[in-house]
This record gives sequence, C-alpha cells and structure tokens, in this order.
Amino acid sequence: MIGSLKGNILRIDGMTVLVEVNGVGYEVFMPLRLLHDLKINNEYFIYIQQIIREDANHLFGFLDYNSKVFFNELVKVNGIGPKTALAILSTLSLDEFIKAILQEDVKSIVSVPGIGKKTAERMIVEFKDKVEKMNLGVSNLDEAVVENTTKNDNLFAYNEAVAALVALGYKESLAISYVKKVYEDGMDTRDIIVKALAFIKG
Repeated sequence: MIGSLKGNILRIDGMTVLVEVNGVGYEVFMPLRLLHDLKINNEYFIYIQQIIREDANHLFGFLDYNSKVFFNELVKVNGIGPKTALAILSTLSLDEFIKAILQEDVKSIVSVPGIGKKTAERMIVEFKDKVEKMNLGVSNLDEAVVENTTKNDNLFAYNEAVAALVALGYKESLAISYVKKVYEDGMDTRDIIVKALAFIKG
C-alpha cells in the first residue's frame, strides 16, 4: 500500500494532480480546497490513502495527517464513498467540519454536493463521539505550517520526520506526537528526527 508520496506536481486536472516521483507519475485525487494552493513544478509531501476495489485502484492525497484520518472515517459511514468524502473535505475545512458535527449543524453539512439531510444527520450521530476520541493534537501545527505559502521547507521537514519514524517502526499517531513535541520553526528533517529519538529514549 502507498502511504505517502514526495514529488513534483506536473499537472492539475479537475480534482486530480499528477505527482512525479523518481520518474514515475502518480494520479492522486485531492480536495479542491488544497488544489488552489498547489503550484506546478513545486515539490510536495502528500499523505496517501490508497483504495483498491475490483474495478478501481485510486490514490487520495492530503497535505496533513488529520485530513487523511477523517477521510478514512468518512468512508466508513453508510452511503459515503471516497468521492463523497472528498467532496466533504473540498467544501468544508477540517475545522469547519468538526465544528458542524459538534454543533449538530445540519445546514453546513448539507451544503456539500451529494449530502442530503438524512445523511447529514446520520454523520452527526456517528461522528460526534469519534471527534473527541480521535487524536487531533497536531492540527494547529499542521495548519500553521501549511499557511506558510512562501516556503514549503517546514512542511517537508515535519512530514519527512514523521515518515522516518514510521519507517523505524513507530505507529503513525505516535510518530506525529513525538515530532510535534520537539518541532521548532526552521528545523530541518535531520534535526527533528534526532531530537524526536532523543525525546523517546529520554
């Protein structure tokens, strides 16, 4: 399974981007809200959720881990497929969606194309308890980094450090937690990994 990609954006077409990684191009579906901020020929680190079915093998991409987590939870809801889940994250930011769930704001949720009142009400029931239980401790840091549109280095270093810890055998949620604890603006990938490992052993 493909868990992440780091490469140059060659093309943006509708809701898909073509990401070149070591000479291989991957077509990735991404929320429309993200596509406006991506730039052709720039390099990005993208969290990937691969969904394989009998008639399809699709990649769905996100710039922060929490959006990937929510995407996976959305597709578990009866009647919500990957494309509808992507439409939700295209219409509402993660914070807006969480707020709508907690406030039982059916109106905001039905603003998503393809979501009716009954589905929105079912989502609120199924998600209200999950929102408080899910590990969302890194959302503020992720957003702060993503908002830096002049430099992507911070985002790369942060996400690469998380990926490195996962490769070393740590669970992704723990890796994110460790990186968040040691991360400081301007740190490169190596510094983050070294400090995270020191924190873990300490």
